[in-house]
Amino acid sequence: MKSKNNKLMYVSAAVLAAGAVAGVNTQNAHAAEVQKQADKNAAQKTIDQNQKDLIQTQDQLNKAQAEHDEAVRKTSDAQANVLTADSNNQSAQNVLANAQDQLKTAQVAQAKAQANYDASYENNVKSAQNDVNKANADVKTTQEKINVQNTKQAEALTNRQGQEDALKTNTETLNKTNEEISKTQGQVNDAQKTYDDVNKDYQPVKAELDKQAKEASDAQKAADENAKELTQAQNELKTAQDTANKSAETINNAQAKLTNDTNALNGAKTELSSKQKQASDLTSQRDQVAKDLQTAQNKLNTAKAELDADKDAVVNTMVMPQVYKDTVKKWSTKDLTDDYYKEMAAASWIGWTQNEYKHNEAEKNHMVDLKHMSRADQIELNKFGIDLINQLRRQIGVDPWTFNESALDFANAIADRYVKDDWDSDANHHDGAGINELAHQYGLRYAVSRKDGAYSKDGQYYENLMTDRFGETEIPFAQAKANADKFGNPYNYSDQELAYNVNNTYAHSKDDYNNRLDDMDHLKNQVYNAVKRFAFNYNEWLHAYGILSQDFFDYSAKGKNYAAISFSVKPTKDRWGFDDLQLHFINVHESMVLDPKVFNVNANIPLDSNKSDASKQYSESLAQVNDLNAKKSNLDNQINGLTNDIKGLNTRISDLTKSISDTNKTLEDAKTTKADADKKIAVLPGHVQELKDKQASLDKTQSKAEADLATYQAKNKDLLAQFNAAKSNLDKLTAKLNDLNSAKSKAESAVTESKANLAKATSELSAISSRLDELKAKLSTAKTTKEQADANLAKAKAAYDEYVSTHKDVIDDLNKANSELADKTKAYNEAKEDAAKTDKEYQAAQDELTKLNNHIEDLSTAITNYESKIKQLNTTINKQKADQKRASLDAQINKALDNVSAPKHTATTTTGVQAGTSSPVASVGAVSTAQNGETLTNTVVRSNNASVLSPQTKKLVAQANASKNSLPQTGANDKLSVFAALAGLSLASLGLGSLVGEKKRKRN
Repeated sequence: MKSKNNKLMYVSAAVLAAGAVAGVNTQNAHAAEVQKQADKNAAQKTIDQNQKDLIQTQDQLNKAQAEHDEAVRKTSDAQANVLTADSNNQSAQNVLANAQDQLKTAQVAQAKAQANYDASYENNVKSAQNDVNKANADVKTTQEKINVQNTKQAEALTNRQGQEDALKTNTETLNKTNEEISKTQGQVNDAQKTYDDVNKDYQPVKAELDKQAKEASDAQKAADENAKELTQAQNELKTAQDTANKSAETINNAQAKLTNDTNALNGAKTELSSKQKQASDLTSQRDQVAKDLQTAQNKLNTAKAELDADKDAVVNTMVMPQVYKDTVKKWSTKDLTDDYYKEMAAASWIGWTQNEYKHNEAEKNHMVDLKHMSRADQIELNKFGIDLINQLRRQIGVDPWTFNESALDFANAIADRYVKDDWDSDANHHDGAGINELAHQYGLRYAVSRKDGAYSKDGQYYENLMTDRFGETEIPFAQAKANADKFGNPYNYSDQELAYNVNNTYAHSKDDYNNRLDDMDHLKNQVYNAVKRFAFNYNEWLHAYGILSQDFFDYSAKGKNYAAISFSVKPTKDRWGFDDLQLHFINVHESMVLDPKVFNVNANIPLDSNKSDASKQYSESLAQVNDLNAKKSNLDNQINGLTNDIKGLNTRISDLTKSISDTNKTLEDAKTTKADADKKIAVLPGHVQELKDKQASLDKTQSKAEADLATYQAKNKDLLAQFNAAKSNLDKLTAKLNDLNSAKSKAESAVTESKANLAKATSELSAISSRLDELKAKLSTAKTTKEQADANLAKAKAAYDEYVSTHKDVIDDLNKANSELADKTKAYNEAKEDAAKTDKEYQAAQDELTKLNNHIEDLSTAITNYESKIKQLNTTINKQKADQKRASLDAQINKALDNVSAPKHTATTTTGVQAGTSSPVASVGAVSTAQNGETLTNTVVRSNNASVLSPQTKKLVAQANASKNSLPQTGANDKLSVFAALAGLSLASLGLGSLVGEKKRKRN
């Protein structure tokens, strides 16, 4: 086998001879290659930017187109709203005009009736009544004012009496206080004389008492100070002992804490080192995954750009989220609990939202007869559906399904049996007996009933069934959600329920519906959604495991699985009254084939024959990008967790280091403190004993001084008692006299204030009496006026009553006209309000329609601009790619010619066939080439001077001929000359490599 790095060529002897003659100019080859690579990089960068702009513009176009379609859809509603509002407004205006005419008629009638009526009698009554009312009001108001003044007068009389009583009381209090002052002043004079007499004898004794009291006090003070010093010394001794004990305990604790913190610090450092290594390893893994992700994303972008450039290319993919794979793996060895259903539902919802069918506008015109499907239509739908399933199977690492002729016949037979049995799969699920009977006929394993040996109705091995309504499929979830938000969600469906249980109406004619015709795009949509529902259901996953060979279906994960999809339409309506479309997904594992002669395992149909390299690359890259994104996210989460752990460990190490430092300081401080305490303990006991001895002597001195003072006090007991009594009596009488003088001052102030208040109350009473006299005179006048007004009113009423009795018909006509005018006025005002309202609604509807039309016009302009830009970008990118391919082709041809011109090996031809020899019979020559110790043989077939070239060489030469750019002309011995010299010679395959890179859903 040749090495991948060896570049071997097989040429005929004539070619080698020609190559030996031709020379090649190789000056400055390295510099040229460097410049070519720089030009290539710059060109690729420009292409990448243009592709990025193309993708962005395409997204903008899609968004604008979607907005445009939605706005167009809304236009009909807006137009209908305008028409409705205009109709309502016209009706309201007609009603208003009619009401206005009726109002004018009523106004004319009322004016006529009013002209016939003599209002003077009624006006006289009203005028007389007004005079009576005014007179009554004046009488009432005046009487109320008199009542107010009477109340004020009573209050003023009460107030004046109170002030007179207060003046009397305060005067009596002042007189009584003056008498007490006079009496108490005499008692103070007598007490002062007695105090002065006793004080003469008391002063010498007091001097001696003060002297002896000072001696006793000094002795007490000395004893107290010594006792205080003694207590302080004893406390210092106890404190020193406690401090020494506590310091010893602190030393022991600090030493233990140092040991623990040191051990903990060493452990934290070890753990930190381990975490840092884990983080480093995971970061390396994450970086590699990120590189792989970028590579996959670049491939995806390239494939998408190529697909986008081809407007006819529509690629539908099916992506399996990593969380789905992880959840299935997690529960594969566990008993299923409620948590299983919650986690699978959550993972499936991610898969559901990530996968959406992409429509193919061209295929909407391709109608398919479901009653008589052509083999070509069956094969196209089968390739589409099986490819979707295989995309998922490849992503979970199981063998793909194989599309097989016998499997398709078996699937069609099952579909026919459902039609024959008019099988209601909604009510009865699988037609088990029919499937088992057909499996027997097709040489496959089948199930029978244990009771009677008949074909089993309860179990079958091959079918996953999706029953849908013919011609209908769900709208995208985003649209279902928007509809629920716009029109309401009365049953409070969850997002999952909204996604799984919506339908769309049939898009073709009634005749097409009755004849069971549907378009290819819609049928693929239903196949896509069937696979999507199998894989990403929200409450069961047996069908998912069935098509993906997971869990207890894992026996079919490896080996051949012969598969096909068929369609049947139930002849009659199901139990719900719907026309059922049944999609039969049939899978036959090779272990189920009993008779290969009946079920031909070799009659397989390739799936990729109609699938472009870009489509394949896109679907594979999309799956890889999703998986790598999940891996990167998982690694990021682990790294973030480790980063937090490392941060915590660094904090702990810092805390422990500080703690050790603090503990060392605490230990040193405790040792110093204990040493100081020990010094005090050595000297304080002697000092305490000295103070105790001194305290005994001071206590004796204090006792003697207190005894001498007590003896002297006893000797002068009577004199001291007389002095204290005289002083106490004098102090008591003096205080009483001071209190009386203070009371006298207050009594004088109270008398003065009472006199002023009495004068004010007397003045207010006089003013109230004057006002009261005025009001009584006014009341008399008002009563006289009231009597005259009552007489005038009686006279006016009599005249009015006589007029009414003699003109009853005129008054009845006026009342009727007034009533009619009131009704018509009310009707006119209501009609006016309705007309204003409908006019406003019409204007609002017209404004909305105008706004919508303007928006559609703006979007149409934007769409045209986007399409123009996309066309321009596609043209630019295609030209750039063509230039790039031509440049690459030029380089390969130049490289090939370099090798032809200057071969580094020898070739031996085993047959003597020469170039230019004409022969009617094809000749075969075996050419062997020796290089690096290897011998390789290649067969060269020649006929009539023309060599049969390898596919790569054919493509290379064809591209060279098609290129508008020729190789550079550098002289007679240049590469082009060599290439031209080889024309007509017999060429074998040049080893250059290829230029192109390889509302009711039912599920049974």
